[in-house]
Amino acid sequence: MDKPGLLLAIDTSTTQAGVAVYDGQVRAELLWTAGRNHARQLMPAVRCLLDQLGCAPSGVTVVAAARGPGSFTGLRVGLAAARGLAFALGSPLYGIGSLDVQAAGLPACRWPVRAVLDAGRGRFATAVYRRDDESWTRAEEVVGVDLGGLLRLADERFEGERCAISGEFGDEVRGRLADLGERVWVAPPSASVRRPAVLAELAWRAWQRGVTPGADDGEPIYLPSSVLPHAVRRAEG
Repeated sequence: MDKPGLLLAIDTSTTQAGVAVYDGQVRAELLWTAGRNHARQLMPAVRCLLDQLGCAPSGVTVVAAARGPGSFTGLRVGLAAARGLAFALGSPLYGIGSLDVQAAGLPACRWPVRAVLDAGRGRFATAVYRRDDESWTRAEEVVGVDLGGLLRLADERFEGERCAISGEFGDEVRGRLADLGERVWVAPPSASVRRPAVLAELAWRAWQRGVTPGADDGEPIYLPSSVLPHAVRRAEG
């Protein structure tokens, strides 16, 4: 039987931001384009979501946050808010990789999934995931690439399989990826949204299994400060 509780999930990894409330079911979810306004918009969004449910902050028993990679400022804002809430409430804080959240949003995909996040300044964070029973498992290290590097990685074949690509990218990048043809399937924008409800579900499963959050769960995962053209660099964290 599931442990009773209420989980609040926060994701400010990129210009897209989101919060969700979960208790074994998705009780509320809010996504919006925050741009660079995470610090001003995040806590009002959290209060709005809890108010809609008639729930006081003290009713939150678990906190989850996306750790990145992603925007330097966005990650700092979201993780600082999550750490503060967890400390004030005496709640555990689960940190989940943002690419893990991105990949898990495609539960029915039969191909390997290359999850992609826009890390700013022409950089992308990416990794490949494979389906393992009912969950996605990361099959390689997270890397940082420029657009040329992303296209080269996306063009690779996986034992004759097509590769699905899911990520938050604009029309230009989406078009360049689509130009690769049948080698890849580019998830449409509606299926590429990094949902905070997925983040919440991943953290909820860990909490239900009795997994103790690690000392670094509240710390961000950053890419290196620079990425060489067409080169692959291993992510830090």
